Amino acid sequence: MPNIFIKWPITKAQISERIEALISSRSPRKVITRSGRNVRGLFPSLKSRSRKEKFESNLEASALGILEVSSATLRLRTHPYVLVLTGGEDTKDFFYTPDVEIETANGKVIIEIKGLPYLKSQKSQTRYRSISQALRGQRIPFITILSSDIEKWPTQDEVQQLLKARPWPRFGTRRQLQSGVPGLDVNECSEEFLERWRKASEECDALLTRLMRRGPDETLAQVA
Repeated sequence: MPNIFIKWPITKAQISERIEALISSRSPRKVITRSGRNVRGLFPSLKSRSRKEKFESNLEASALGILEVSSATLRLRTHPYVLVLTGGEDTKDFFYTPDVEIETANGKVIIEIKGLPYLKSQKSQTRYRSISQALRGQRIPFITILSSDIEKWPTQDEVQQLLKARPWPRFGTRRQLQSGVPGLDVNECSEEFLERWRKASEECDALLTRLMRRGPDETLAQVA
């Protein structure tokens, strides 16, 4: 199973324990509402326990497509909980709802999805840096996917085409391909389709690995 972690200092169980310790009693806000300017909807996912996950922008939907095709991502859920994070000695604690939580063979990862325009303000940059530092201070894996990461990524169109053509399981089955490819059902996949999916999976895993290495300073440098 592909590993997007780079010498992570704590174990899979410790990551889960640290996340659980930070979860507050607050419920995440509702994503899908009757009004609002953003594109909102349900993303069909074979890696979700409910087979669908809420998203609130085209950018989030695109990022979910990458996670769905990535073979390193075993499970995913969007806006899963509200965390209480510490901003430091001179800063009050604050609440944070992750965009996505994924499960991998080596542990959970919290993912933030942001458009570059959002991070142009000093206030947004300060909050983003506080979130990143608080999670990394707890040794909780944290990845930021920027709009530019997807726009400049040559495999994005292929990912979208594969998801549109992917056979959906019949009769509510949750089986996977015998070849061990996550995100696919056992039936009705040609060898050509499987090969395309595997190649796209490798590219998705490589992208997530690069983004795992990227720290907050390097991320914010993309905004300039």
